[in-house]
Amino acid sequence: MESGQSTNGLIKVNQTQQKSKLTNPLQKRGFLFIIGIYYGMRELIRKVLNERVGNLSEAFRSTDTFPSFIRQQLEKIYKPLRMWGQAPNPNDDCVTGTGVINIFPHSDEDVWSVLNRFDTNTKVKNRLNQLFLESNPPSTGDQDFREWIDENSEDLFGPNGTYVEELVGLNMTTIISGNKNEMLAVNVLKQKFPGNEIKRYCSGDIRDTKKGIDIVIVTPDKDITVQVKPFMKIDSYVEPDGDTFFEVKSYLDSNRYSERNVFIFMFVNSESEEFILFKNKKTKIGQMRNNITRFYEPPLYTNITFVNKQKRKSKTLTPTDTLFNVDNDTLRNLEFRKAQIEKMIEKLKKKVVS
Repeated sequence: MESGQSTNGLIKVNQTQQKSKLTNPLQKRGFLFIIGIYYGMRELIRKVLNERVGNLSEAFRSTDTFPSFIRQQLEKIYKPLRMWGQAPNPNDDCVTGTGVINIFPHSDEDVWSVLNRFDTNTKVKNRLNQLFLESNPPSTGDQDFREWIDENSEDLFGPNGTYVEELVGLNMTTIISGNKNEMLAVNVLKQKFPGNEIKRYCSGDIRDTKKGIDIVIVTPDKDITVQVKPFMKIDSYVEPDGDTFFEVKSYLDSNRYSERNVFIFMFVNSESEEFILFKNKKTKIGQMRNNITRFYEPPLYTNITFVNKQKRKSKTLTPTDTLFNVDNDTLRNLEFRKAQIEKMIEKLKKKVVS
């Protein structure tokens, strides 16, 4: 009995000691303090990383190492020639990275070279690959392709290279088209906001290449940033249930542009001089297939006259529709929307008058 009791006593003592270790207020506070620091730092790190990733376009988040490889080839050639550096920045409208300067410029007023676009231009990469295959290499892997470029870099990219002017020409078609679109956008915005400075960054400016900002509307409160894109087609749709949206056919991947960096998407057609502007509001944008982007709110500004179309035609009711009386629900929904819209119109009218 005594040994059993002593054993029980020992167990109770050990349990009490263990319990006291866990419930000691100072230790408990210290433990919670450390846990708090851990979770606080973890959230801070996550926030910083998310912000940094959010500030970059998709091109800079890519794991493709080919662009950096091409830049290394250009630096190898042009740095010894003292044609490697940054563009001058007298008015804070030309903050470039480091690259080729003073040869094959974008324009007569520029020093930033077209060669700096070789790293991401698909036409240039395709032509390089074609020349590589025409050389009848023993193997055609990615590493073989890069070794061939490295061995022939002077001929491909050098000041007197056999192919450099051809490759520059492939880039210039894109550059000329882009310049026309941006100049149209600048003129439209100057007419719309004659009292505001409309700032367009120089070729190679990192605010364009890394954040996607083509134009800035300078205002006293906040600079309004704009990404300019050419469009092929724009349609306005209304659904049977009253939903409305715009479909824009353009080479835009809206996911590449953070709302923090780009506030407005401006689509232009330099031939017809048509334009339309939408807010970069992710909850109101749908990225579809076949270069189609949907905007589920009205444009900020446009000179295009639309005729509403229906994307989805009214169809014969199914047994499920009949069972749940879908026709009546649709009618109630439209009447509800109509009533709410009328209220909002009256409210806005009073606000404008006052």
